[in-house]
Amino acid sequence: MDYNFAQLYEQLSIEKSSKVSVGLDPNLERIPRFISEQYETAGIDLSADIVLNFNKFIIDLVADLVPVVKPQLAYYEKLGWRGYRVYEETVEYAKSKGLLVIADAKRGDIDSTATAYAEAFLSDRYGSVSAVTVNPYLGKDSVIPFFKQSRQTGKGIFLLVKTSNPGSQDIQDVVSLRGTLVRDVVRDWIVEETENVNGQYSNIGAVVGATHPEEMSQLRISLKKSLFLVPGIGAQGGDIKEIHRVFDKKGHGAVINSSRGILYPESVTINSTKEEYAEAVIYETIKLNTQINEVLINNGKH
Repeated sequence: MDYNFAQLYEQLSIEKSSKVSVGLDPNLERIPRFISEQYETAGIDLSADIVLNFNKFIIDLVADLVPVVKPQLAYYEKLGWRGYRVYEETVEYAKSKGLLVIADAKRGDIDSTATAYAEAFLSDRYGSVSAVTVNPYLGKDSVIPFFKQSRQTGKGIFLLVKTSNPGSQDIQDVVSLRGTLVRDVVRDWIVEETENVNGQYSNIGAVVGATHPEEMSQLRISLKKSLFLVPGIGAQGGDIKEIHRVFDKKGHGAVINSSRGILYPESVTINSTKEEYAEAVIYETIKLNTQINEVLINNGKH
């Protein structure tokens, strides 16, 4: 097995001095007109082409600044079959620019269906990705196929452990029959799967929301060999000053995602010029990189 997602991420993160993932969540209503207006043809739905060209525009701007992008599949699935084409072409374009790609799919099912999902995202076919998010709340049998596929391919998975949304407490913070929180049951599955892994980090990671600082610290102590994928900074209310909690003592081990903050900067509008929009996207990306690195330095993690 030559591919190793965790090693590749850490390598690119060091090379680019960045822990940032850019979430590719294309909202047609917010895509600038210098992209959309060229596809305004009467009677023809060219939404998919608009999205694809917006994604390529963003990827070109951030490819040298971040190690990874994260397309959220819901934004592509809503476009129908054309959306799947756009998703796969986006994945391939990002990979051609040297970026890792995390599919934010949150897939979860049992038996042969879970196996099919794992193979769909983590094989070597066209449109396959570097890692995928997985919903484990159907039970352990729903994640075993992803564990197996990850071991075979070296690609990554991120299990939802403590998500950033307020409703996460409705299930994840419930006490299980074992006497522990449900999220800690999932945590223990990850610990069991990663305890014998050679190297600093395994390819089995955890989604841990930035909106829960105490949980970030607790889970980092337990999940010593797992990368954390961290949503929730910015629009969802996560405090950038608390982000040091998901990193290890040397400032490694986490992927900090930003979607709206980079895709749709507050300093521009849909009527801004291409040059203005590009400048704003680059500025916001560099700004987030700098903020994260400064927080790590200030907390002695560098």
